[in-house]
Amino acid sequence: MSNRTELPITASGRLAVGVILVVWAAVNVFSADQTPVIDSEPRLSDLGQYIESSLLEWDLPGLAVAVVLDDKVVFARGFGIKELGKDDPVDAKTLFQIGSTTKAFAAATLGALVDDGLLEWDDPVITHLPWFTLKDPSVTRNVTIRDLLAHRSGMPAHAFPALTLLNAKEVAERARMLDNQTPLRAEFRYSNQAYGIAGLIVEEVTGRDWGDWLKERILSPLQMSDSEGSPYNIWGDLYVAPAFLGTAPRGQVGIADAPEMNVAMPHGVDRDGVRRVLPWQSYDNLQAAGSMVSNVMDMANWLIMQVNAGDFEGVQVLNASTVQEMHAPQISSQSTFLFTDEGRPVSYGMGWTRETFNGKTYLSHGGGIFGFPAYAALLPEIKAGIVVLANGSTWTPYYPHQEITARVFSRLLDLEDEDWKSRAMTQTKAILEQVDQIFAAQDAARAENTETTLPLSEYLGTYTSDVSGPFTIFMDGDRMRLQFEGVGAFSGELEHWHHDEFRLFFDGGDGQAYGSSLVTFTVDTQETVKQLELGAFGVYRPATQ
Repeated sequence: MSNRTELPITASGRLAVGVILVVWAAVNVFSADQTPVIDSEPRLSDLGQYIESSLLEWDLPGLAVAVVLDDKVVFARGFGIKELGKDDPVDAKTLFQIGSTTKAFAAATLGALVDDGLLEWDDPVITHLPWFTLKDPSVTRNVTIRDLLAHRSGMPAHAFPALTLLNAKEVAERARMLDNQTPLRAEFRYSNQAYGIAGLIVEEVTGRDWGDWLKERILSPLQMSDSEGSPYNIWGDLYVAPAFLGTAPRGQVGIADAPEMNVAMPHGVDRDGVRRVLPWQSYDNLQAAGSMVSNVMDMANWLIMQVNAGDFEGVQVLNASTVQEMHAPQISSQSTFLFTDEGRPVSYGMGWTRETFNGKTYLSHGGGIFGFPAYAALLPEIKAGIVVLANGSTWTPYYPHQEITARVFSRLLDLEDEDWKSRAMTQTKAILEQVDQIFAAQDAARAENTETTLPLSEYLGTYTSDVSGPFTIFMDGDRMRLQFEGVGAFSGELEHWHHDEFRLFFDGGDGQAYGSSLVTFTVDTQETVKQLELGAFGVYRPATQ
């Protein structure tokens, strides 16, 4: 059976509500692989049915949900399928990549070092990484571990690590070439690079790989035995895209390539608006920012520890003061929760966004690996938590996850039900209308029947920048191609748009989020290519310059 299933999604990105026929397992029984289905909280007695409807309405292949209350898992279940075109069901032990929900774990790995007296939150980064340099010497001297974890360092959110096969230290060393977005501690500015550097601090202090320290100090005491710090601990090298926007060296990958593993496959959308299976994607060059793999049963233990001041089954995994510090406001930020209490302060802690829901403190974080949207949230005041892991991208920032979360937390707060799903769908429709307007504006601005300034052969060659590269533009038959250095690095196909501008269709990534980008060549008065602007990824120059 084909792995590509036609969905009601147009090339311009409009996602319609689809219908999938799925036979669900009964509640409180065992699935085929003997994974238990947990459903013990009376106030959530219809949650399984509610999630089934969400899966259908959001057109997701599969998802898994776990809910904790006090020190127990009160709901854990999988829904849907691991891969389109296959019959294998998702269960509570199915592994997903969890993206930036890794960031709270990163803060915890540093918190363990605080507990051990090996560092302090307010240590300057250069105390532990003497080679670390930013463009501004004053920021280099003063930026702290807390600044990195609170996204208040001002470091840029540059996308170059997603394109290349640079390792973690090589990425960190290039920070000196980038302008800070804002002054130190002036504003919240999300930066995966900052978390990558935080992970390197753990490695320097412990002499261990970040993933090994994560397993020893956090995952093992939490009995998160299925979880890992990297997709390479699950798959062989040929089966993982080595760059976030890259492709797997093996080519097409599916669950048939991991017959002994309980894994979900991520699903994106190709340039024709068709749902497609993606490979798992490496985030190892920014490992502490988003590289983890887990399932909802393991994640439930993590949430129990979070709402119980660092305690899990009588083991103090982290000091209560350390957990409190990670949850505490560090800098004002923007709401990430659709159903937040309006007009209330929003801040970022260390690995958690902090806002309010019906007057209660609400901590959350999403994860955005392509095809693997993940979401974790806490209501610490009632010791409740939820994790939602899915294997299909949508245009919305975790709205399927958030409407399920709102349903669960409102029930646990003994509130009247609201139509969370309709509110989320209405907001999604507004987002899609904005997307269509962007595409329409691009189409309207396109000059028809234009030609490039130079023959196509003059645009071919190798390009580089101080930050990343090199990549080569070449002809593959009658197709113009772009390829970064290294097997599995970023690549794509260039199609002429107008004048000296081309549309680049990515081979990797997800068409809904990063499916294409406009590439602009600048030709100088000597009729040679001076530079190339690779969309949001920066400016590159011919390597011969």
